[in-house]
Amino acid sequence: MSTNLFRELDAIAIATPVRGGSFVFSSGDPASAVFVVRTGKVALIWADSNDVYPFDAVGPGAIIGLPAALNGENSATARAVEDSELGFIPADRVLEMLERDPTHMHATLKLLALEVARMRDMIANAPDDNRLHLVEKSRA
Repeated sequence: MSTNLFRELDAIAIATPVRGGSFVFSSGDPASAVFVVRTGKVALIWADSNDVYPFDAVGPGAIIGLPAALNGENSATARAVEDSELGFIPADRVLEMLERDPTHMHATLKLLALEVARMRDMIANAPDDNRLHLVEKSRA
């Protein structure tokens, strides 16, 4: 299901090369786009004034920024781990597509549920001294 969503997003995406080490988007910024990862690798991280928490690293076939498109603000930071090619899709176009197609909306809900499960697992397995920070970040 998410493969079809990726393909449909990729078909309307604008090719965007990103150099390794560059930021794709930052936590707290308004969400302006969703990205598909065509090549390379992108790390998703949470950062606060004290620590950086790696959340996930994704490669080709991944969709990033989808939760932010739905709520209007990036809750994580995305940084290219290596030179990558992303596909850029304006958030409003993604939302229009999801409203038109219940199958894509269902795939989106499944992706969000998986992300919540990964976050819960990360919090549950964090060392005790980091757990409070992670719980606070997940509520932000």
